[in-house]
Amino acid sequence: MNIHQMQISYSNQEDRLILSINSKDNEELRLFLTRRIVTSFWDILNKTISHSLSIQPTPDDMLELPESQKKQMEQKMAQQIQQQNIIEKSDYETPFNKGDKFPMGEEPILVEKVTINVYENNNTALIFESNNGQNINLNLTPQLLLNLSDLLIRIMPNTNWNINLKGDANMLTSDNQDKLALH
Repeated sequence: MNIHQMQISYSNQEDRLILSINSKDNEELRLFLTRRIVTSFWDILNKTISHSLSIQPTPDDMLELPESQKKQMEQKMAQQIQQQNIIEKSDYETPFNKGDKFPMGEEPILVEKVTINVYENNNTALIFESNNGQNINLNLTPQLLLNLSDLLIRIMPNTNWNINLKGDANMLTSDNQDKLALH
């Protein structure tokens, strides 16, 4: 599938996220993501993104490194800036175009497991597995992988799952507070 657009919405009735993916051929796939899947998926997604990013060094770390390693760190930092620019340049204004072909059916498929495979060409395969054998294999470029991560970050406040983004690394953590909410 040649991905054209992705959208994540929250369904109050199902208490699930709906990941909708539209191809350039106007085919649409819809996936239900439960709270359990999202928290485990976020972990492997975060590890995959971290694999391609380096931890930003402090100035003291840079002073202690040999010149060759300083250049490597500078290159990695430049990659981080480039990836942040990708997120900032992403189009969140264009409405999602609903497909007119549904190769897996119009009803969202309930995802029970997500597997990530990283390839040498820097592309990543996400395999969304369901209990009925309707598995979806998506090949994502680094840009689409970062966009998917950003969409998850943006949708989480709309859920009532007591999941918050915390820390500089945008780690997804479970909030163990009471289930009371102030409006």
